[in-house]
Amino acid sequence: MHRSFALSRARALALALASLFVTLLASQVLLAEGLAPPAGYKPDKKTKRLYEAKCATCHGDDGRAKTELGLEMGIADMTKSAYWKDLTLEGARKSVLEGIKRVQQGKEQEMKPFKDRLTVDQVDALVLYSASLKK
Repeated sequence: MHRSFALSRARALALALASLFVTLLASQVLLAEGLAPPAGYKPDKKTKRLYEAKCATCHGDDGRAKTELGLEMGIADMTKSAYWKDLTLEGARKSVLEGIKRVQQGKEQEMKPFKDRLTVDQVDALVLYSASLKK
């Protein structure tokens, strides 16, 4: 019995380490590629649904921000390279987790913080998905 417990613990530890590795790898890909998804990236359905639920109201399903709120606040088009030019993974995480309140080109922009509603892994997945909308 003691041996099977040790094997179960070893498997659980291996799974946890593999999950951590995948998260770190995704973060490094985002950093190394300037927030560009890896070649052949296909978002999973869960991430796409999360984007539609948390982001699309302002940023639009396609990232172009051609929604009522997106136009009202003058939100930039995520499909354009200029949107991603100076954005880092840390900056994107901070914006999503802590929120944004600023005036940009005479328009008030506000995004409420998601720190109590999304995990860092979910934010990273959303940033990767959003970056995949770039044309």
